[in-house]
Amino acid sequence: MNIFLACLLNGLYKDHKWLYKEYKINCSNPKKYTELSPKEITIIINYYQDKFSSGSSKKLIFKNVQKVQNIIDKRLKKYQFQTYDEFNRFGNLKEYRFYQFVVAYKKALESYYKSIILD
Repeated sequence: MNIFLACLLNGLYKDHKWLYKEYKINCSNPKKYTELSPKEITIIINYYQDKFSSGSSKKLIFKNVQKVQNIIDKRLKKYQFQTYDEFNRFGNLKEYRFYQFVVAYKKALESYYKSIILD
């Protein structure tokens, strides 16, 4: 099943649409054929933490972001079972890069909420 349809059926259409738009603006480079590096993931986390603290970015509900991550994760696991070569181990690399972006956004949300709770 398509990620878009799975999110639509689970009531996560707006969250998926916003996350995908942010991914397209910030991280989608059509000439990149590799996954996001740890340095790029750290940059994404720091970028959104700064945006959250300044109030200039939309804060999604943590549970919804986690559901979107789980939908993409299930789709990627199907690819892992269907592919046998090391070059194509993630199946669709665009989906894997989007998955990494969603995980980084979730980590930024988590650390932002932890800092609010601790303060």
